[in-house]
Amino acid sequence: MGFTLDSLRLTVVRDEEKRGEFKIGPLHKGYGITIGNALRRVLLSSIQGTSIVAVHIDGIFHQFTSIPGVLEDGIQIVAQIKKLVLRSQINERKILSVTRKTQGTIYARDLIAPPSIEIVNGDLPIATIVDDDTKFSMTLHTEQGIEYRLADENRDPGYPIGTFPIDSAFCPVTHVQFSIKQAMYNESLNYETLDIIIETNGAITPYQALQYSSQILVDYFSNIMVEKEEVEENVPEILIKDETEEILKRPLEEIITLSVRTGNVFKKANIYTIQDLFSKTRKELLALKNFGTKSLTSTIEELMKLPEIEKLKNRKDLQLMKEIIAGSFFVDDSQEGLIEEEEIPKKVFEAVPGIIKAEVGTQAKKVDIQTVLNTAIEEVAEELEMSEPQFIKLKEKLMVDTVEHLTHLAKEELLTGNNKLSRKNVDLLEEYLKKHGLSFKE
Repeated sequence: MGFTLDSLRLTVVRDEEKRGEFKIGPLHKGYGITIGNALRRVLLSSIQGTSIVAVHIDGIFHQFTSIPGVLEDGIQIVAQIKKLVLRSQINERKILSVTRKTQGTIYARDLIAPPSIEIVNGDLPIATIVDDDTKFSMTLHTEQGIEYRLADENRDPGYPIGTFPIDSAFCPVTHVQFSIKQAMYNESLNYETLDIIIETNGAITPYQALQYSSQILVDYFSNIMVEKEEVEENVPEILIKDETEEILKRPLEEIITLSVRTGNVFKKANIYTIQDLFSKTRKELLALKNFGTKSLTSTIEELMKLPEIEKLKNRKDLQLMKEIIAGSFFVDDSQEGLIEEEEIPKKVFEAVPGIIKAEVGTQAKKVDIQTVLNTAIEEVAEELEMSEPQFIKLKEKLMVDTVEHLTHLAKEELLTGNNKLSRKNVDLLEEYLKKHGLSFKE
């Protein structure tokens, strides 16, 4: 049997946060260099990213100035700002800011950012305050774009007085390298494979970059090959088919904003696009580690609000969409395993520290204590919108995996020591426990 395009495959050799290695083949002779060159050019020139385009620092009007009470001068601070890696799904101008009145180093994680922007390299140092009498205040303006833009191109009279533009590198792809190797197919050596290495700054994964660049090329070629007469005669059918196919290929992070935890869960499960998600069943998704009903439901609810997702309801090949249409997806799991409070043995109350013993009335209330106690701390942290550093302390330092572990800790244990949590987060955890009839250990 001869070679067909159906035989062409993408093999993921390595898929890390910033570096990926991929193998494409088998290919006819000469197609390795053709496809490799095309992908490399698009990867380095056409992938959209977010970058800082202008800076305002109180007390200076250009970057060639020293700042009283600050170790670095304007040029050094701008050099660090250019290393910021930002992730954003919104194509609008946004502002990051920071104000410091005490000595110490200002890191990227100290910047106050809108919800639509995520700072990837939070450990990047920006500036160092060496005088307690110094008040350092800085505002950063961000935009989305492609390739590289000089400071002169970033000038805008709409910026506040004292704001100076800087050079901006938008492309999240930092390096692309490919090689061609001879390959055997059906006992013939007249074929080759394309090995390609992609490195990014962490704003997107190498796999996502490869997807975006491939789709850009597909979009260009699809407009070349369709004849005008064919478009005029078959508009409805072609548009409907192409539209749903286009939607299915879109990355999830392009359509909705995923939490860091949900994004990591999907990445480990190789769920990158709409098709990857909707091809799975509800049961398969809930089986993913650190991924609960609340996270799945909120993700699907956000997606179903979008008109383009509604258009997928006619696709019979999407397992998850079939469950949604049938009404079996949004099932209330909260009633499963419920028992009457009066049926709970006293030993349960005595064995679990922190359980508040509620009086049982004539009409016993239905409770599900064990379900609450078994709730993963990831779901609690997501519900309370706990920051990643605080969650890591709770999960890895304080060894809290479930709500039950939380009830074995005294409130003071969370507020003191090297791994203490903020008062705000401890209060939120306490409110969560009280809401479910639980409390910290006394």
